[in-house]
Amino acid sequence: MRRGWGGLAVLAMVLGGWPSVGRAAPTAGAPILPLAQVRSGMTGYGLTVLQGTRIERFGIQILGFLKGGPGSDLILFRATGPVIQEAGGTAAGMSGSPIYVDGRVVGGLSYGYHFAGKDADLSLATPIEEMLKLLAAPASGEGADPKGDLPRVFDAAAPIATSAGPIARVVVMRSAPDAAAYNAHPLPQSIAVAPTAVSVFTGGVSPTALALLAHRLGRYNVVPMQGYGGTREFTPPAVEPGSSVGIELSRGDIEIGAIGTVTYRRGNQILAFGHPLLNAGRAAIPLSAAWIDTVVRSLDFPFKEGSVGPLVGSTTQDRSTGVAGEVGRFPRMFSVRVRVRDGAGPMRETDAQVVRRDDLAESLVPTVVLSAVQRSLDRVSNGSARVRIGLRSRGIAHEIVREDLAFDASDIATASVLDIPSATQLLFGNFFKALDPIDMTVDITVQTRPNTALLVAADPAQRTMRPGQRVRVEIGLVPYGGADPVTRTAEFTVPPDFPKGPAFLLVGSAGGLNDPAQIPTGQKFQLLVDLQRIPQGNAASLEDVVDQFEHLGKNTEV
Repeated sequence: MRRGWGGLAVLAMVLGGWPSVGRAAPTAGAPILPLAQVRSGMTGYGLTVLQGTRIERFGIQILGFLKGGPGSDLILFRATGPVIQEAGGTAAGMSGSPIYVDGRVVGGLSYGYHFAGKDADLSLATPIEEMLKLLAAPASGEGADPKGDLPRVFDAAAPIATSAGPIARVVVMRSAPDAAAYNAHPLPQSIAVAPTAVSVFTGGVSPTALALLAHRLGRYNVVPMQGYGGTREFTPPAVEPGSSVGIELSRGDIEIGAIGTVTYRRGNQILAFGHPLLNAGRAAIPLSAAWIDTVVRSLDFPFKEGSVGPLVGSTTQDRSTGVAGEVGRFPRMFSVRVRVRDGAGPMRETDAQVVRRDDLAESLVPTVVLSAVQRSLDRVSNGSARVRIGLRSRGIAHEIVREDLAFDASDIATASVLDIPSATQLLFGNFFKALDPIDMTVDITVQTRPNTALLVAADPAQRTMRPGQRVRVEIGLVPYGGADPVTRTAEFTVPPDFPKGPAFLLVGSAGGLNDPAQIPTGQKFQLLVDLQRIPQGNAASLEDVVDQFEHLGKNTEV
């Protein structure tokens, strides 16, 4: 009996520890200053992190206000002081930095004037009143916020005096290059700005996969950047206004995520970024503590370089006015495990946890698997591979398995993962049924010697046949390397509605080895990823999709 109570006591301690993740915060949030009470010329301060987890202050001066329609006001302000000078202006990663006047929250830094010079500290903030609406957003509705569409025009009630001249109109563009192009030839009293670009850091991602990720995330205001990988071990500080926060799309041996700043906290609810990350609407994506190593003063735009740390919670909303989240609540993830053996060498295993959202997983899972294989092989060369892909999902009693061989004369790493997009589509985007995916396991064994054969003969048992008739074909094969020729027999049924008259019998690999298009393997992989939302084949049910994935189009079949 005493042992039973002891176990219960330990369990109670563990469960009781969850709410303290990121340290507890007061139930009531900090006092706010409504936009109606904010005046031009007011001064105050902002909060952000430039190194480690230490929150620092910078000065701000309110310059004016811009209106872009109902519920779409922005605050134009200038950031000042040593912190901003050290950062080289408002840097990527400062998104969400809270600004205060008289100790009350006014809003979160959201848009920056990303150009070198005296106006690198000119910024816009999203009013806190607009951001607070995210905490009351319904827990349904996956769609993106239409107010997140860019470009958008914001007009001032009267021209606002700045060192760049009077400003009466601000055009919010989708990216810094778009804003730069506009500002090269602006209309009178107007400037263009861009959202404070979010640097999507990556760790363990191969260069080829990084290019694929940049292509897939091109529609968002994010900049994928190669990092040094891995999470950093440190004691997470309190999740509070001004602290850095990470949003992780992939976690583990392959890291993909972004770092921003917390604007506001009320109980376990937080607001951050001040603008959308992906404008994903309702979204459950892991939140983590973040460590800032430095601010890189890039010629294009300054950005924070850092690492993510322990998990602290989950996002709940990703809308035009910012990102909302909950501390102590953790989302389910999709597990990806890739094991690669190169010849007689050791098995190299890569494990990652990927966001389970359909539209993101269809980009992230192929990126993770391609990176894992390319990093494990660490060479670009020819070869053959034996590939096994195992998929599990709730609602499907058995593991879905596809086994095949792959060969490529120049890039066996990419060739071995050409079936990953269709596997991801089956789990996250099949036409027939929304699944509840659990994990994907990929096992690949690579050898340098080509495991191929040349098809040299195909002789049907008869030359004249009828619709619906079963036909046997004898096939002659010569294995690579001069081994003795082999003979195989294949059978097929003539379609019942096949027309009368002469016909050609084409015999070849059922897979893509003899693809007449001759598309480079890397381009083919990207094309397959891009086509995931389009149903492939002639499946009429989920069962057909599973059967075709497991058995059709194999390089080992004729």
